[in-house]
Amino acid sequence: MTSALWDEFLNNSPVFNERLELTLELTIDGTVIKVWGANVKNFEIELLGYGFNGCLDFWVNDDTELAGDSEDLLKVPFQTLKLAEVKLEIQVVRPDRKDTERDPDPLSIRGYVTDKYLFEQANRRGNSSPVAARRYGIKFCDAAQFFWKQHFPCELYTQKALKDVLDAHKGEKVTLVHTSESLSTQKPMIYVGLERDRPKPASFYDHFIWLIDRHNLLVRYDFKENKYHIEDTKPEDGTPVAMDFEDAFDFIARFPEVPRWKPRIRNSYTESPATQLVENEQVVAPLTQDFLLRTPLSGEVDARVTLETARLKLPNPEVHLRCDRYPTRMIMPWDLIDLTKDKQWDLAAIAVPDIALAKKCRCYRVHILSRAHSQGQAQREIGAMGEFAIQLQFEFEPIDETLVRLPDYVIPTYPSLVEGKIVSTIGADDEETYDIETDSNTNLDSYKVKVPLWADQIVKAPFEPLRMSGHFYFPAYKNERVLLALELYSARIVGFLDWRVEGRLPKEGQGNHLLTGKKPLSSTSISHVYEDDKPVFTIIRKHEKDHQTIQAKEGYLLIEVKEEK
Repeated sequence: MTSALWDEFLNNSPVFNERLELTLELTIDGTVIKVWGANVKNFEIELLGYGFNGCLDFWVNDDTELAGDSEDLLKVPFQTLKLAEVKLEIQVVRPDRKDTERDPDPLSIRGYVTDKYLFEQANRRGNSSPVAARRYGIKFCDAAQFFWKQHFPCELYTQKALKDVLDAHKGEKVTLVHTSESLSTQKPMIYVGLERDRPKPASFYDHFIWLIDRHNLLVRYDFKENKYHIEDTKPEDGTPVAMDFEDAFDFIARFPEVPRWKPRIRNSYTESPATQLVENEQVVAPLTQDFLLRTPLSGEVDARVTLETARLKLPNPEVHLRCDRYPTRMIMPWDLIDLTKDKQWDLAAIAVPDIALAKKCRCYRVHILSRAHSQGQAQREIGAMGEFAIQLQFEFEPIDETLVRLPDYVIPTYPSLVEGKIVSTIGADDEETYDIETDSNTNLDSYKVKVPLWADQIVKAPFEPLRMSGHFYFPAYKNERVLLALELYSARIVGFLDWRVEGRLPKEGQGNHLLTGKKPLSSTSISHVYEDDKPVFTIIRKHEKDHQTIQAKEGYLLIEVKEEK
């Protein structure tokens, strides 16, 4: 449901006519194929601060079967499965205006084709109907979306920073520029767990956007350099783009929903339970959003309070603009406009929202919908010029807006369950010892567990009783197979997967067995089995050849001390 006012503004933009110069190139399997801009019939592009989406269609003549000389070089490669890159440049042609100094670079985007469409136009010639032209359609997007939305890796990293993880997955086509310090901080472990068969799987692109959101960062796509900048804050200033009031049709201000809830950081650690509040001056009691932690470290709680304080942002009004003329200098996402000191707007007969008159504004979205006047296939159309009916909208935010705009994403599902083996450096290789590592900074005890699936990398898991009561002190032993639950930055043991050597008993005795010690010849065994359907209780203590046994069964008690030969 949407307001009629908002719906009318979004869906009833004025249609205006412009002459555009287009340059279109498709690169398939290393071969560059240029398409006459005059043959582009329709295009729609959405430019965003973090990337873009678009679609277009165009005609290509092919009259070689009619004894002509127009050959369609695209028909064969287009129908293959090869990767297709697209480069599109758009520039308005307005020879009656002499402001060439405001016309530096055309709108230029470089992306990758996701979907392709093909229509062939046949002409009847006698008893045959040779193809005379083809109409091609493509959908495309920026590189990160294209590649990472098909990428579902499960990878473990130890002693790496987030920037290292992102760089490991960027490939040759995605260029990342890291300026955020938080991406360079080395972490004990990072697990990217994007299992494809989850009920609602998250792709690496979802994971990337989730990380940006989770760490309160921003991603800024540079259209000119075709790069993604990961930064802590938005650019504070820049040279505004000169905007002509004759390009504008009207403005509307949008006031986004205000968060009325108060974040609460709630730590359930029993030795120091605590709830810390994040202040929100617009809160309406009793609305809250809770974030649960379980940690003995007060620093982790404080860090989460700091993060959620920074993430809670009260939105500023937005400024939406509909145009009835194509700007000579296209305004792109992250460009600034300054209407505060420009007297021409007093003569525009357009009501400019107060927020745009009070401060500079930053563009965060551009939407262009264009339809050529002539949709049919001409016999021979060459050149880059075309006449189009266009709808154009811009969306702006105040320059001091800190709210980060990100696409919708699927939240990755954690944990992943994998197998590991307990690591202990105590004792000989054949001794089933246990080891405890105490962190020098936190004083927390942990197991070391190697994960064979990822090159025997070692992760740390809390040294806890796990599923057993504190009455029992049975730490996991060297090389024991354990079930690990891997989170983004942590691991924990959730199960044990094998029996100790000589620990398992034959099923015929329906027995129970407690085996302690380092190895079979240095151990104490307590067992309860059935012989002839009667219980037998045995305690055996071994140390090399020295053996002691206590056994009780029906009408029988044995206490034995002996030295094995």
